[in-house]
Parts: sequence; structure tokens; C-alpha cells
Amino acid sequence: MADETSKTAIYGNVKIQGDHAARLRREAAARKLSLPALITEYTLRGLETQGPEDDALNGVEKRIVSSILATRSDIESLTAEVDTLAAMFDTIVKLLLVHLPEPVIDEKEAITASALGRYEKFLTQVAETGFDQDRPRAIARIAQLLDRRAHLVEND
Repeated sequence: MADETSKTAIYGNVKIQGDHAARLRREAAARKLSLPALITEYTLRGLETQGPEDDALNGVEKRIVSSILATRSDIESLTAEVDTLAAMFDTIVKLLLVHLPEPVIDEKEAITASALGRYEKFLTQVAETGFDQDRPRAIARIAQLLDRRAHLVEND
């Protein structure tokens, strides 16, 4: 019976207000974590503190779980970037399909050559100006706009 209860997830509601809530929001934003993920991490850190009944194997298990949760922020960040790129790609495809006419058969080779030239220029421009260090500028700008939108919704 003890084995069955140890496999059951525990869910709880936590209400944190004031300076602690503001601190959690700042840290979650800085680490690109959701608030539940950050609170879970803090909870597990608290559980890691060795008590008199803890043994070495239990401590190893807690460290492994803590390591897995630490990678959670990287996974959430990557997921957000993929979602952003998918939204950007969807938007640009829709714009292209709406505004580009079907090429005339006689002009197809010239149009293809022109498109390939513009494509090479585009790749060069992205490589030269599209990044701040190793992060795409477009994703940083979209994150700023989403953050601004979240603050507007939060203040309403």
C-alpha cells in the first residue's frame, strides 16, 4: 500500500502575496520558467534538506529529481521559441500566398533566378543582423511585446 501512495502525484494550491510574489514573478521571468515550475523547484529544494530520517539513497534520488526539474526551464524556453517560430512562419506563409501572384510560364526561369538571388541576400542579412549574441532578435522582440501585453492584461 505504501508503494501505491508514493506513486500518486500531489497537487496543492499555494497563495503567495506581496514581496515574495513579486520576487517569484521576477525570478520566473528571468529564468524563463512558469510560476508553477519555479514553485515546484523551491518545494523540492526544501525537501532536499537532510532530515534525521533521510539516508544517502534518498538524497541521491532527490538530487536526480532536482536536476531533471532544473532542465525544465531549458525545455520550456525551447518550447516557447519553437512556438514563436511556428507563429512567425505561419504569418509569413500567409502573407506570401496572398500577395504573390502565380508566375507566368514564360517568366518562370527569370522569377526563379531572381528569387534565389533574393534568398541568398536574405540569408546573408539574417546571419549579419538577425542575432544578439546567440539569440534571435525577432524572438527577443516578440517576447518583449508579449510581456507588455501580459502586463496590460494583468493591470486590467
